[in-house]
Amino acid sequence: MTSTNASLRLKGRDLLAMVIGIILYGGISWLTNISPLSGSVGGEIRPGIAIPIVFGFVYGPIVGFGVGLFGNLLGDSLSGYLYGYPLPPAFFDVYPVPKCCEVVAGYLLNYQFGNGLIGLIPGIYALFRRRYRSIGDIIAALVVTVIAIVAGIGFAAGTDIIIYGQEMTETIRDFVFIPIVRVNIINAAILVPILLFNYERLDLSNMREWFRSGLVRRLSLVILVSAALPVGLLGLFLVEQATTAGIVTEDINFKLGFTVLITLIFAAANAVLVAQTISRPLLRLTGAAKQMGAGELSSDQAGELKATQGTDEIAQLSQLFGQMAQEVIQREERLKRQVEELRIEVDLAKQQQQVSEITDNEYFRELKEKVNKIRAQAGKQSESEE
Repeated sequence: MTSTNASLRLKGRDLLAMVIGIILYGGISWLTNISPLSGSVGGEIRPGIAIPIVFGFVYGPIVGFGVGLFGNLLGDSLSGYLYGYPLPPAFFDVYPVPKCCEVVAGYLLNYQFGNGLIGLIPGIYALFRRRYRSIGDIIAALVVTVIAIVAGIGFAAGTDIIIYGQEMTETIRDFVFIPIVRVNIINAAILVPILLFNYERLDLSNMREWFRSGLVRRLSLVILVSAALPVGLLGLFLVEQATTAGIVTEDINFKLGFTVLITLIFAAANAVLVAQTISRPLLRLTGAAKQMGAGELSSDQAGELKATQGTDEIAQLSQLFGQMAQEVIQREERLKRQVEELRIEVDLAKQQQQVSEITDNEYFRELKEKVNKIRAQAGKQSESEE
């Protein structure tokens, strides 16, 4: 219970993460609102939806809720989706909104809160299980992600029915709820596992060693080149969609270009992180082998290698190397102890030999006889005095 309460406190690091998440979510939502995949509302590409979800999984419910709510509010504001308050008169000609709901409709507050729920639910899950290493962990996180999206968009669409009237139920369901849920789930299912995978394995220590590694550079290049083709095709697809819709403007071209650039940066960062994840155990083994050769590898360090988690070939190699190194180190320690014991025995034998050489000669025997005579005479003299 104590750990849960501690996770609910908003620390300085969490506040900074929330601000960064809000900017990322709002900015990416604005950049990608130009590519509708269908004629329905909310049918555009929405990679930004992964941000409040991941921030919830990583930083907890408060940060996840804040990123989802305020990030979506920022994105809607930048995109010009908000009518503000008071609502323009023409708005009521299309939507008969009750007076009490004007602020909600003007700022789409139900959608802002719904996006907050999308970050809140993963954050609540993270209070009890914040681990995303195994396939089972990732699948569990995806299930929570789907629940969060359905709950958040369900709240927004459900309150839309209250705001705009029951006669809008089918329209909201078919042109709002289903398209937004579908697109968000597709985007989240692709990006959330990648981001959580990299977060769980992120290691900022020894950055110079990672970047100096030839293996990391080669793996990064292969992954980045592999990602460049789909990113280019995606850019062409977005241009074609915008051209078909007749909305090509300087603003659209800027967004398209910037979206492709951001995607390439993401692909590059992801390539480096994946390459680091793959090469890290190999670099660790290389370092351990160097230490072993120099006689600097300790039994505890070998034990850490032996306890490497995983069942893949690299993990098995680490385990076997650790076991071998530990056995070699222990054997060396036993040999050192035996050598030390032998040295002590040799020194003792030398001492005994030296004593024997002193006590076994004629001079020492004569000296000993003289000492015995002196003691005997001293004893007789003390008896006569009595």
